[in-house]
Amino acid sequence: MPAIDTRQCPLCQQNNLCAVNSSEPCWCVSRDVRPALLTQVPPALSGKSCICKDCIDKFNFNNIIDKS
Repeated sequence: MPAIDTRQCPLCQQNNLCAVNSSEPCWCVSRDVRPALLTQVPPALSGKSCICKDCIDKFNFNNIIDKS
């Protein structure tokens, strides 16, 4: 099995720009990642790399509930 690139989003395979291992807090620790989005990550990649901002934003935008 090939090594998992933790810089790659498990959904779109683009750079996730995660810096969780840097000395500064990463953007990913303060984002609302919904459980329904996490279920879309392939099991082999689950918990191994961050979902990118674009995938999170796209999912959240497409799943807005109209409360009016």
